[in-house]
Amino acid sequence: MDGLKVRPASVILSHGTFSNGRSCSGLASYLAKNGFNCWVLEFQGHGESDLPKTEPDFESMCLEDVHAAIGYVLEQKPENSIYWVGHSGGGLAILMYLARNPHQQSKVVKVVALASQATHAGSNFKKRLAIKLASLVTRLFGMAPGRLLRIGPENEFARVMLQWFSWSLSRRWTGSDGFDYVSALEKIKIPLQVFAGVGDTFIAPAQGCSYIYDACASSEKELNYCGKDKGFAEDYTHSRIIHSSNAAREIWPMIACWLNNPDSQSEIK
Repeated sequence: MDGLKVRPASVILSHGTFSNGRSCSGLASYLAKNGFNCWVLEFQGHGESDLPKTEPDFESMCLEDVHAAIGYVLEQKPENSIYWVGHSGGGLAILMYLARNPHQQSKVVKVVALASQATHAGSNFKKRLAIKLASLVTRLFGMAPGRLLRIGPENEFARVMLQWFSWSLSRRWTGSDGFDYVSALEKIKIPLQVFAGVGDTFIAPAQGCSYIYDACASSEKELNYCGKDKGFAEDYTHSRIIHSSNAAREIWPMIACWLNNPDSQSEIK
């Protein structure tokens, strides 16, 4: 796989909630080694990014930061195409931005979403109860204590998680203004590659990932269920689908090959 011949391309990699750019660093290094120009986005208030003046919700954080990241990378490398690789909320972020701004699809050639979903976490009573308890804890602390609960290396903004909890309980992915993201995904026609972890049964269950995949209108899209019954080394969980030795061996090469495949190019001009 090393030495893959690629066309000029900039890849923006984005992490999910309770996380930072370190979760994408291994994949970014792998893609860079194989000829891609990689940029890792850390959402506002995460990793080394500055804290915002006003606490964002999930929607505002994603829309603002995706817009800023695309604009910045195109200023640095205007001759390059942009590919977006997002894990969890990082995958939702680019889809939300394009759903709201379909005219911007000409700037993004392809999208890869790993373990990204917004509506299927509360699939049974036990999971819905867990979400309601998490919502109470978040309100009590004034933030979602990711470090304390060992969910991830970062605490998360209360408004970010409360919006995701709301989507999970209502099973409706809607904006604060009532914007219906699922319906708007039919405007997304650029190539899409989706990875769903078979062992990811709560945060991003496969049903939720496939729900988003089905809603996008691209004629060039690929859905991968990452589990043993599909020939993978393990039933991938939410974090291991992007950051593990097996992911490095199995999933990262799939992403690199698909990004560089000339048969799956955006038809959006």
